[in-house]
Amino acid sequence: MSNTPSSSSPSSFDSLSDELILCIFARLSFADLCACQATSVNWYRLAADNELWRNLYIGAFGRPRLRGARGFIGRTDGREVKSLPGRAKIEDLKDWKWMFRISSNWKNGRCAMEDMRPLVQGLGTEPPKQSHMLLAGSLTITATSESSSCPLIYLQNVIGDEHTLACPTVQSAHVTALALDQSAPSSEHIRLVSFLSSGDFRVFSVNHNHPASSILELSHTPSRRSIRVCPIIQAVYHHPLLITLSEAFTLSIYDLSSGSAALTQTLSSFTSFPPTSLVLSTTSTATYKLVLAYAIPVYPAHWSVGATELIIAGPTSNSELPHSSSFLAQTHTPMTIISTRTARALDVPQGWVDEKKLRLMREQWSRKVSRVADTQTDGKFVVLAPEDLGSKPHASLASSPSSSPSSTHHASTLYSPTGLQLYRLSLPSSTSISSSAPKLTFVRTLHGQIGPVAALALSDGRCVSFGVNGSIWVWDLESTSGTAVATTMTDRSFDDVHRLANAKRSVVFDERRIVTAVNERFVERRFDI
Repeated sequence: MSNTPSSSSPSSFDSLSDELILCIFARLSFADLCACQATSVNWYRLAADNELWRNLYIGAFGRPRLRGARGFIGRTDGREVKSLPGRAKIEDLKDWKWMFRISSNWKNGRCAMEDMRPLVQGLGTEPPKQSHMLLAGSLTITATSESSSCPLIYLQNVIGDEHTLACPTVQSAHVTALALDQSAPSSEHIRLVSFLSSGDFRVFSVNHNHPASSILELSHTPSRRSIRVCPIIQAVYHHPLLITLSEAFTLSIYDLSSGSAALTQTLSSFTSFPPTSLVLSTTSTATYKLVLAYAIPVYPAHWSVGATELIIAGPTSNSELPHSSSFLAQTHTPMTIISTRTARALDVPQGWVDEKKLRLMREQWSRKVSRVADTQTDGKFVVLAPEDLGSKPHASLASSPSSSPSSTHHASTLYSPTGLQLYRLSLPSSTSISSSAPKLTFVRTLHGQIGPVAALALSDGRCVSFGVNGSIWVWDLESTSGTAVATTMTDRSFDDVHRLANAKRSVVFDERRIVTAVNERFVERRFDI
């Protein structure tokens, strides 16, 4: 009798239980698991096991969620990624394989590109227009700096619904900044704030599933227009707290809890300058923490980066405030700053400098730059992008926010205009007796992108840099590694690239996509493919 098994009998591997096969599959790489799925229906089922891909995802990317500026609005495409619940429900389980694929696409720079709006005609004669963009789940919010008696904000979701929000004004004005409410949304609505060059701002209640149902919730006109209140170049919003920053670097705090905008406190700085970035978070139900990163002047005619932490008392009970600040909170009115701390990346000793101080200065002296293109922070890291003076005509220097006071000086030979400076921001708890002062510690220079960087976006330890030549790089700040998403504007002629030399560039991203703007041309790159 032959010992050869019949063709209809199962193989020795398939005769194993599902548990044993899963134990074997747990030793495979993601590429091997994908190959196993093409073997048979049974292997496809087992190789797609969610727990297998969960272990692969955590092992490869080190955190149980997608990275990026996570949208807190429910998605309409059925691919919502929710936080891990205390007790998992079937509908709350994550698709770990899909998350692995998205994160792998980010790591490898693999994405799908789509034009959201065509480039405006006559770019060579019209002045550059700055674009403003926000991402909220499946909703994309855009606006431009085109002056009008009724500036418009454009809303678009993933299913193609579009709507415009009008901001009528008495005189011609344009949008200077946008801010999204970071508090938990009520029902299907989120709050959006638009700021105009006239000093006015509007608060809209936006329906992210049905943009046409959005309504105007609040309109504010300053009692006196001055450089302290307009134009607003940055803003952060966590209802009812609204914080604005003017081009003259005046910080204003508004309380919106009463249905109107009440200005509660104003602060000015004469040592901090744009470009800047703001990050607002809640440390408790009674306090907020604001972190600012900005350009600071360095003797004799150079720039570096600094960061400031502000603790703000909220409108609720002060029982949760730090003990050292509780008396201040009781004597101050709500929505006021109760403490500030500042760190500088480049410290210049006061007075005469001895040999020891000189050695310490030389270690950091090579990091000073002649101009700053952008600074960004996520509260943990700070990234500075130098600007190459050779990338712009001298005629445009006076119009740049970062041109004063070093716009007339030549580029320094001590730095590379294509390298990003990465700093780690340390903000020890102020309640600890042994806590040290806040620090900006230099980590390294991020090299790889060819050409100077025009704009940065930073969130959750991930940085996206948008180059003057159209290149896009994604940086993992924890590992200090980067990858190219787009190299250069290879789809454009030399004349187009020359006309775009002075174009205004901006970039935003969330956990699934990057949106870039060159003047009024918006391009979306999706990684969930």
